[in-house]
Order: sequence, then C-alpha cells, then structure tokens
Amino acid sequence: MVKKRETKVRGVHTTKEAAERMAMLRRDNVKRHAAHAARSNLREQQLTKQRVTQYQYELNNLHEASIRGSGLDAIRLSRMNVLKDLIGRL
Repeated sequence: MVKKRETKVRGVHTTKEAAERMAMLRRDNVKRHAAHAARSNLREQQLTKQRVTQYQYELNNLHEASIRGSGLDAIRLSRMNVLKDLIGRL
C-alpha cells in the first residue's frame, strides 16, 4: 500500500488563519525587539560604568598629585571640578 504524499498548501485559506499568522508574527517581533532592547540597555550600562571608573581613576590620580604639589595646581583643580561634574551626572 502506497501512501499519498501530502502536498503543502500555499497561501492562507481563511481570514482566521491569516489573523493567527499575523498575531504570531507580531509576538515574535515583540519578543525580538525586547531582547534587542535589553542587550542595548546592558551595553549602555556597561559603557557608563567603564566611563565612571575611568573618571574616578583620573580624579584619584589628580588628588594624589595635588598632595605632592606642583606648578599645575590651577589646571589640576579645573580638571578635578570637571571630573566631579561628569561623575555626578552619570
């Protein structure tokens, strides 16, 4: 006994099937968008943390240098104030 191969049905036959298929596509799109947004948010948070760490490192170096003292105190204090402002905003 030979089984007859099922042929694939091309296209959508009813409006109900079309609505179900569109709903499935929308769900997949929302899921994909949410995953992408989460990755982008995580990446942005990581970059912000790196920037703050770098600014804090530079600020600490300037604090140590101000203790030793040199002729660059005005420039150093100006940069320290800028770094404090940047760290406070982030």
